[in-house]
Amino acid sequence: MIASQRHLFDLPREVAYLNCAYMSPLAHPVVAAGLDGVRRKVQPWEIQAADFFPTTNRARGHFAALTGATADDICVVPAASYGIALAAANIPVQRGHRIVVLAEQFPSNVYQWRELAAERGAEITTVARPADGDWTPPLLAAIGDDVALVATAQCHWTDGGLIDLAAVGRAARAAGAALVLDLTQSLGAMPFDVAEVQPDFAVAACYKWLMGPYSVGFCYVAPEYQDGRPLEHSWMSRQGAEDFADLLNYRDGFQPGARRHDVGESGNFALMPMA
Repeated sequence: MIASQRHLFDLPREVAYLNCAYMSPLAHPVVAAGLDGVRRKVQPWEIQAADFFPTTNRARGHFAALTGATADDICVVPAASYGIALAAANIPVQRGHRIVVLAEQFPSNVYQWRELAAERGAEITTVARPADGDWTPPLLAAIGDDVALVATAQCHWTDGGLIDLAAVGRAARAAGAALVLDLTQSLGAMPFDVAEVQPDFAVAACYKWLMGPYSVGFCYVAPEYQDGRPLEHSWMSRQGAEDFADLLNYRDGFQPGARRHDVGESGNFALMPMA
């Protein structure tokens, strides 16, 4: 067990804050980074072209280290729902396929799949809450050859019930199904390794156990999807974007790896230093 970290936060002595599953407090250095970013925008003539990318790439690298991925595997997103939508835009789902979710799953990891199922003629299979609280066996039992994708979390947001993602990953691969994970409720508090689980997409917003700001998150994109269809076309995600003098030389090529899927304005001067 680590020693008390109260001194890093603005927590009154009478407050014992345990609810990071709702929203974490911000440590003093995180607040200072955000304030410094806002102050920089007060004098925009001090912001140079070279300032748009390095902080984002450092944050990308930190997230990669948390997940066992590489920086090239990570894109910047504004919310978990953006990562889920990115997965839905790139995973092939056809009529007659099933999409597996858990009962009472967090809405951001449900609404997109309902929309996709209705659009493609697929079916949603909802795994019922198990009487013994162990979600893994019924989830594994729901994965068959007609499953196009499994959408789940590392722990259930309503009760903290854990899911054995390594076992789920193996079952999904055996069935030829994609695996899409919302790790917002666990990453930062629990270990996670993409090499062990092998998800196709794994997204986490920063404002819970990653102890970061609201409106910033990161998404792991498996190599086979990194050249897929982005949800938007940001100038920052294109090759050569670092050279502001050459931006009108419009390019078809993208930044390497998952960076093509970065949200627009990924170089946010306040939020990204906080992340």
